[in-house]
Amino acid sequence: MTTETTSFPLAAHGHSAGAFSWRRFVLLARAQWAEQGRQYLAHLLVTGILYGVLLVFALGVARSSAFTTGAQSGYYFWGLYLTGFVFAGRYFEGMARRESALLSLMRPASVLEKWLLCVLVVAVAYPLCFTLLFLAISWPVQRLVLAVRAAMLPPTFSLNPEDYALFTLFVPLVRAPHSASLLSIPQQLAFFIGAGAVQALAVTGALFFRKAAMLKTLVLGVGLCIATALLCAAAGARFEVIFAWWLARRAPVDTAVHGLNFVLWVLLPLLLWGQTYRHLREKELT
Repeated sequence: MTTETTSFPLAAHGHSAGAFSWRRFVLLARAQWAEQGRQYLAHLLVTGILYGVLLVFALGVARSSAFTTGAQSGYYFWGLYLTGFVFAGRYFEGMARRESALLSLMRPASVLEKWLLCVLVVAVAYPLCFTLLFLAISWPVQRLVLAVRAAMLPPTFSLNPEDYALFTLFVPLVRAPHSASLLSIPQQLAFFIGAGAVQALAVTGALFFRKAAMLKTLVLGVGLCIATALLCAAAGARFEVIFAWWLARRAPVDTAVHGLNFVLWVLLPLLLWGQTYRHLREKELT
């Protein structure tokens, strides 16, 4: 009985940590999918089941008001943050086991290639797959909610379909007076940047901690959020200051506010992904 394996050029292992070869990168991606593809699909399956259970519970308690466009946006971003954190934390899960860690570290690909593949899978491919899964489940539920809502309303009341429009990223489906409860396109972009930072933290924690990495990373992340909130409160930084770049109606701000937003929304995510590269390189060297 023979098993099919993905072959790598043997000389690649001698390359420096920052070397990049497109052929080696493609082979690495194929090997990653061959080894982890079923796990990724299982994660999406569990995510879809959980979302379905959540919708059944929410619609059973709050009826159709639980599926307004604003509620859908909440389901989407909370789901992306929570499931994205778990998915990112499990990307290097094999590093915690000596046998699989040795196999992963000895794979003939540079640190840069492994890091780039991690960024693409965790921060690009997973949000895209999660979005498609979310829309695939939400669309039939939205049609059902509209039909049930229209059937239950008395003839004297008219149903406004815009209140239950399908939440689609970066597409303003709901017009102004109803859009006040929704996230604007800049605010959605801010949530995506935040999700990328959370995923980077999860990957970094998986590489740094040896045991119970996801739990320790979660505790660390919550602690950092609380410390940041207390620091901002002590400094008198209001919501309008912290999210100045992403407000729908941006007022003129001074240089200090721009500097704070640059640190929070640009420098911090880059530092977290840089730490991921650093810890991965340390794993390769030890």
